[in-house]
Amino acid sequence: MKTVYFIIAVMLVPLSSCRQKAPKETATERSRVKVAAIRHEKMNLPVTSSGIVVPSQEIKLSFKTGGIIARINVEEGTRVNKGEVLATLNLSEIEAQVNQVTNAYEKSIRDYNRARNLYADSVVTLEQLQNAETAMNVGKASLEAAAFNLEHSRIIAPDNGTILKKLAETNEIIAPGYPVFLFGTSGTGWKIRTGLADRDFVRISRGDSARVTLDAYPGMVFRAAVSRLSEAANPATGTYEIELDLERTSHKLASGFVANLEIFPVTTDSCFYIPIEALVEADGTNGYVFTVTDSMTVSKVKVNIVRINKSSVAVSGGPGLTGKVVADGAAYLSDGDPVILAE
Repeated sequence: MKTVYFIIAVMLVPLSSCRQKAPKETATERSRVKVAAIRHEKMNLPVTSSGIVVPSQEIKLSFKTGGIIARINVEEGTRVNKGEVLATLNLSEIEAQVNQVTNAYEKSIRDYNRARNLYADSVVTLEQLQNAETAMNVGKASLEAAAFNLEHSRIIAPDNGTILKKLAETNEIIAPGYPVFLFGTSGTGWKIRTGLADRDFVRISRGDSARVTLDAYPGMVFRAAVSRLSEAANPATGTYEIELDLERTSHKLASGFVANLEIFPVTTDSCFYIPIEALVEADGTNGYVFTVTDSMTVSKVKVNIVRINKSSVAVSGGPGLTGKVVADGAAYLSDGDPVILAE
């Protein structure tokens, strides 16, 4: 019997040893992070965009009558003087019309003179004399109209300026009033034309100031003011076009210069400033930050990026944005992770 008890005791010793060596359950590991306070401010956030410098006065030049273009004397970018002939139609048909109405008018003058003499001799009635006079007046008006059309069968520069665009070529048949040139006058100032997305367009008002830099003059700052706002989106780009009047400057400018704009709306915006290292998973205007809950876990909050500075980011807060965000260590966290705050 003693032998049996001894064998049982020997068998229980390894089992007891195994129970003593079983690993204990460890507590969940917490990430050590540092938090930073969120700064809430109301400020005048600029709207950034890029645009094109154009003359402040642009004119579409066209022929009064239609026909075949006989000659175009200028190209795009050509600087022209007031009174210079820019283009001419083939005048064969128009001159023939002038000759036709001229002959008709001369005949009406002869008919009127004859009727007047016959009326003095009581051969024709007063009505016949008046009809002859009316026909003469109609012929004169027709001749004036034909001469006017002949005069406007060529395009003359209305002022000193530049040919911004040429929209037709020699030997083309062109309709009356169809633009042949886009003409920009010189000496009347410059403006900047740009397109804005709808979220930026609603913040802009006439008279808002703007800071302008030009690629042609690196490091120089020009000033402008919003002068026109479109009422409908451009169907080609989906943006809303605005124009800004550029302050007069002694520097040489040309149509087509690229302008970088910072437009400062009168209205202020409410923003939250966070350290730039607190922003994670940024994509365009969207990003995420981590906030610490009362249970010492992190919550992932989506924010809208308004502006990025050197060391901070201006965001419009999401519903879960609280007074502090995770700064150091945010890149290694996931939503719901437990954390411990470092000093």
